[in-house]
Amino acid sequence: MSFRLVVKRHGRHPQVFRLLQPAVVIGRGKGTDLLLPDISVSRHHARVDKIEDGHRVVDLGSQNGTKVNGKVVTDCKLKPGDELQVGKFVLSYEFKPARKVEDVASETTNRYSLDGERTGFLKKVSAVEGEMAHNTTMLSAVDMEEVRRDAQLQELGRIVAVVGGGEWLIGGNGLLFGKGGIKIDGAGIGGAVRVVWNGKSHEVEKLGGLFFTVTVNGEAIKGSVVLEPGASLGFGKSQFVYQV
Repeated sequence: MSFRLVVKRHGRHPQVFRLLQPAVVIGRGKGTDLLLPDISVSRHHARVDKIEDGHRVVDLGSQNGTKVNGKVVTDCKLKPGDELQVGKFVLSYEFKPARKVEDVASETTNRYSLDGERTGFLKKVSAVEGEMAHNTTMLSAVDMEEVRRDAQLQELGRIVAVVGGGEWLIGGNGLLFGKGGIKIDGAGIGGAVRVVWNGKSHEVEKLGGLFFTVTVNGEAIKGSVVLEPGASLGFGKSQFVYQV
């Protein structure tokens, strides 16, 4: 059996951390197994323990607390599909057959890595002791819910064709429709439109084209518009819906 945490943070690709040890300490300080580089995370925030038929999560007295599916917990048995919230990170607890986890190239997520993170800053902060120690940044309940919402939006946002049943996850690289991208009807001359993640929300942007119209909820647009779940989209003569 192979269990894992999929680490999600808005603005970044989800990453896989395999739960291979009897206990995994999550935090931003020294001695942690899963280092989450943000001061919304306590130095030793939570621990995931292996049990007979899976895992449980134990909060280690963290400043912001540990949530499972939106509820604050101190000790909670996990089931596949549960979402842990640790500071500004959302970690999805999943079970995957070992062969699928090993075949990373076939997955949409990457192995967990700190590449591109400000790890030098984190190590410096975590090494400070005593009265001058850097405090964990407190997140309000509203902040915590916003983090969870952002992670879900980025991971699940997709464009669904009204006719034909086509469906495309937007992902970190976005989607291009029209010239050079996914085929649409009525693209005019060189018509193209892009759907991307802007770090907070998905937005649709008309890139150009003659005799080509892009609409959001029936209103024609010229530049970019932030999308809300359920928004109806018209790319030329093709109709789509933005879903999460």
